Amino acid sequence: MKIKYFIFGLNLIIVFILTIFLYSLYSEQQTKLSKILINNTKEDLYDTSYLATKFLNKQNQIYTLRPILDRKVARNQLIRGFLLTKENKKVFIAGDIHIKIPQKDNIKYNIKNISLNDLLTKEAFLIPIQFYIHDKKQNYNLYIFLDKEKLKDIFQNLKIKYFLLYLLIIGIVFLISHYLIQYYLITPLLKIKNFAKRQAKEPKNIKIKELNEIKNTLSISFKKLEDTIDNLYKSTITDHLTRLGNKNYLKKEVDKFIKNNQKFCMVFIDLDNFKEINDFYGHSIGDELIIEVSETLKNFIKKDEILTRIGGDEFILVLKECDCMKKLEKHLSYLLNILSQKWIVRNQELLTSASIGVTIYPNDGTTFDELLKNADIAMYEAKKKGKNSFIIFDSNVKNNIDKMFILKNKLTKAIENNEFELYYQPKLDINEKIIGCEALIRWNSKEGIISPALFIPIAEKSGLIYEIGNWVMQETFTQVKKWENDELLKDLSIAFNVSVVQMRHEGFLNDIKTLLEEINPNINNLKMEITESVVMENKQRALHLLKLIKALGFEINLDDFGTGYSSLSVLKEFDIDVLKIDKSFVDELLNNQGEIYVKTIIDMAKNLNIKTVAEGVETQEQVEILKKLGVDIFQGYYFAKPLKIDDFEKFARHNLKN
Repeated sequence: MKIKYFIFGLNLIIVFILTIFLYSLYSEQQTKLSKILINNTKEDLYDTSYLATKFLNKQNQIYTLRPILDRKVARNQLIRGFLLTKENKKVFIAGDIHIKIPQKDNIKYNIKNISLNDLLTKEAFLIPIQFYIHDKKQNYNLYIFLDKEKLKDIFQNLKIKYFLLYLLIIGIVFLISHYLIQYYLITPLLKIKNFAKRQAKEPKNIKIKELNEIKNTLSISFKKLEDTIDNLYKSTITDHLTRLGNKNYLKKEVDKFIKNNQKFCMVFIDLDNFKEINDFYGHSIGDELIIEVSETLKNFIKKDEILTRIGGDEFILVLKECDCMKKLEKHLSYLLNILSQKWIVRNQELLTSASIGVTIYPNDGTTFDELLKNADIAMYEAKKKGKNSFIIFDSNVKNNIDKMFILKNKLTKAIENNEFELYYQPKLDINEKIIGCEALIRWNSKEGIISPALFIPIAEKSGLIYEIGNWVMQETFTQVKKWENDELLKDLSIAFNVSVVQMRHEGFLNDIKTLLEEINPNINNLKMEITESVVMENKQRALHLLKLIKALGFEINLDDFGTGYSSLSVLKEFDIDVLKIDKSFVDELLNNQGEIYVKTIIDMAKNLNIKTVAEGVETQEQVEILKKLGVDIFQGYYFAKPLKIDDFEKFARHNLKN
């Protein structure tokens, strides 16, 4: 209920009570007045009866009574006149000459019992008069007529008097109640309302205790709300793990620098191999490492510089000393050095480094978003450079990015124009007999052949790798199906590579099943090659997915073994069929250290009942050493480079016939 309705109802109740009270006073006064009038009338009637009887008994002349009655009419304003009759005949009239003998119904006979109604409604009051003339009894009737208009005026005046009094009291009560309600209730409530809307300051000196308590409660609530808002604001600009500023805080501070036209460097730091640490040791270890790194970075920056964490393993520094490029490079080298250390977390020795991208305001951007984007680009260039390095954004970096953007657009058109082709590099057994090959994609653009090392990263980053990967699988399955009708080539297998981005797609497994149903190849001749990053990105999902893939009949080959972070855990947890020894290890075979590494890998694989493939075999000497160490399969330029399908089939037929 609105307060105005409440007050209106309250006033109605007050009016109702006052009305009843004043009406009772009026009724009481009316009753008193009636009694007075009735008593006075009775006295007049009795007095007139007495005087008339007494006078007539003395004078014995009836007409001598008239002057006495005239004087009585003159003295009493309520008496209209007298009418004396005998035997229902008029004798004389005193007062109003227009009075007549009334009807019996309009006569009050018993003057002992007179009511107010009689005064107001009866036309006349009858007094019988008896006296003797010469001892003879005389009977007369004396009618007294009251002035009813004057009687009504008396009561009307009483009514008007009390009505005016009623209006006056109601008006006074309304004014007083309005003032009191306005002063003690409405005004404080409006102040509290404006205070509640935060449109006015906290009101003071509220007289009503309950309203004052409401105001105090609001004040306490506002204080709590302000504290909550302050905490929420702090949470929006603070990283929950390290308590450093986050991206929102970074933007606010950088915008201040830009507004003041103050030169500064934005340093984008991304830890190398952090994901592998997280996956292998668990997120709690990863979180503690992030905290350790943040503490180290706090000691690196100066008091008026900025340190923020904007992502899982991504930090942004805002440094002020950017005028001298040599000093900046020296500073960044020192930063790389302190981040490339052994971190001891819960008795675990963790090795990591950092890739750093740097932009300088205003050279490399005039807005926060532009500076951050270019620093991110420079950081990824440092990643591609081999990690544990820094790149300062400049025109060369920008040109490389522009080339990548152009290449991405061309890559999209290449898919539409079917510009891709598969090359096949032979795989040979210990007797140097061909047993299969690896399908390697090539891009035949208008500018010539583009290396997969150049366009595959772009395809992965843009998401085009999924479409390209499906094309590779379709071509591979189709080629295996074609060889089924060739007596000499029907037992050759083809290994095809699957990207981590491709396997991440939800429709990956369904696409494989669809291709198998449509093409129906001999699945025993299909080998899926994956890298450690596939299984390390999400272990549980990868484990489930690889079990489903193996259930379809595929053999799983682990490519680039020994270059990742957790190869031993991969061999232990995942059902790998073939382990491919990376070319970097094969290249070191000619020194004792390198041979020991390769022998360790081969022995470990044999103990786990896993076949081994040596990649990048290029010399006879490497072949001999690898045979001695027990490698199962060879692949490399010593036997054949990747070949087009026609050339590969010629090579295979020649090898199998000899």
